[in-house]
Amino acid sequence: MAFLAMIPACGWSSGDNGDRDGGVDSVPADAAQCFGSFINVCLSALPTAPVTVGLADPDLDIDTGTSTMCDTRTSEYCVIAGTSFSVALGKKISGHGTRPLILVSTTSAAFELTGDLDVSSNHDGTIVGAGALAANVCSILPSGPIAATVNSGGFGGSFGGRGGDGEQVQGNRGVAAAAASFPAAALRGGCPGGIGGAGGAGGNGGGAILVIASAIHLNGKINASGAGGRGGPAATSGGGGGGSGGMIVLDSPSIVGVGSVFANGGGGGQGGAQGTGNGGDDGKESTAPLDSAAGGKSTSNGKDGGHGGDGSSGGSRAGGLPGVLAVATGGGGAGGGSAGFVRATGATGVMIAPPSIP
Repeated sequence: MAFLAMIPACGWSSGDNGDRDGGVDSVPADAAQCFGSFINVCLSALPTAPVTVGLADPDLDIDTGTSTMCDTRTSEYCVIAGTSFSVALGKKISGHGTRPLILVSTTSAAFELTGDLDVSSNHDGTIVGAGALAANVCSILPSGPIAATVNSGGFGGSFGGRGGDGEQVQGNRGVAAAAASFPAAALRGGCPGGIGGAGGAGGNGGGAILVIASAIHLNGKINASGAGGRGGPAATSGGGGGGSGGMIVLDSPSIVGVGSVFANGGGGGQGGAQGTGNGGDDGKESTAPLDSAAGGKSTSNGKDGGHGGDGSSGGSRAGGLPGVLAVATGGGGAGGGSAGFVRATGATGVMIAPPSIP
């Protein structure tokens, strides 16, 4: 896979804004090693080779907390630079781990994305998108969420919109936090959904990715969607809320193509069944801008827990509320996760969800 570069002469050199990004080191003596306008990224050294994921290459999987590919100058983010980038059709760069992912192309060649960039999370918890926030961080944000109790459903994670509240059965329903205001000088992932009363785990939020390049040819897809929440376990319990979408920033004066960019919320988990030994179904993940991640909704094998709410998609920023089975006697369904944020100013021909912010 290859990373295509951009040149400082295109307006990407840092100038004198130093630590404006809140974590990247101040500008070095050689400002030609600094790139970006959303966040000013300064490299320890300019790259001498492209990053390429070709048809015959394996996918590139990056652990942003430990990868030796991350530039050592910056500690807050995993910054990977190349003279150019290229990802072939059917190939992928994926980022997971503790830090957001930043890809910096340092020459005038276009960043060629025909395959995928993926910092999404999944509902079984084996993949947590790069820089997704932990529950304890999101819980201290303004208007923090309220946890579900007894066997009510958990809340959907909030970020670019408000997550869906959980279904109230017994105890308090999970109440989602208010939406975040846009973090003007920060790159961060989304928030997880809430744990269901007595049960289902909330899905992780989507991760965060920033691409800095002189031009981006986007004919593949970039996905920072949140994970579905887990269904309530076999004993009566609430489903876990869907995680919110993460954050995608494309920092380039030219973004063209027929690809897609999306940071949708995950589906809420279904409540657990009453006395049947069957847990509720997990919520799912979004796979395209207009694809709402489905909440858990099974009616097979005696499953009678409340239905999980769908995640956000398309132009909607809010996570969906859970549905209720007419004969529901099990645990409460969980809310769907909200959208994250996308910033792709001036993009032409690209499908984007939620809509790009200025």
